Amino acid sequence: MKTNELNIWKLLRTGLSCTLVVGMVACGGVEEAETDTEVMDETTAMEDDAGVMDNWDNERFNTSFTETGRFAGWDENDDNMLDENEFYGSYYDTWDVNDDNMLDENEWNTASRDYGMEGQNWADWDANKDNKLDENEFRTGAAKNNYYRDWDKNQDKMLDEREYSEGIFSTWDSDRDGSITNDEYNTRYNRYYGNRME
Repeated sequence: MKTNELNIWKLLRTGLSCTLVVGMVACGGVEEAETDTEVMDETTAMEDDAGVMDNWDNERFNTSFTETGRFAGWDENDDNMLDENEFYGSYYDTWDVNDDNMLDENEWNTASRDYGMEGQNWADWDANKDNKLDENEFRTGAAKNNYYRDWDKNQDKMLDEREYSEGIFSTWDSDRDGSITNDEYNTRYNRYYGNRME
């Protein structure tokens, strides 16, 4: 009889242990399912938030532009401002996307469109008719658009980094709604400020 009691206790103990193990596994599975649901909810929320970031406003653009560090490279006298010569030099360098120190007609056509220069004519800018623009020809043509004066919001005859980035933003915001799309930003930003070497 004692042997039967021991076997019953062993059986009960084994059954109880198995029940506990199965219960723990089941609870772990529920927790894992809840965790998966939480991750999916977070992913959906991030995707929803990403939809909000489809457009670039002036603040977001300025932050991105400032991170490039290009402005400091253009500021030849290190006064944290661009005078008119530095401005036109930087603008010329920006448009010269193949970095050959001249603008060809293709670069000019693309940039004049991207920077909102309507009613412009390549032949009017290419004064010496050599099918390329040097920096002097560029400066003469670009000056007609008054960007330097218009971007200089405080009219101190200098551009700080904020004025420069706001000026670029205003030219890229072709419909003047205060934002540019991700596609517009990515295309233009990568073309002019992206992975190019200085």
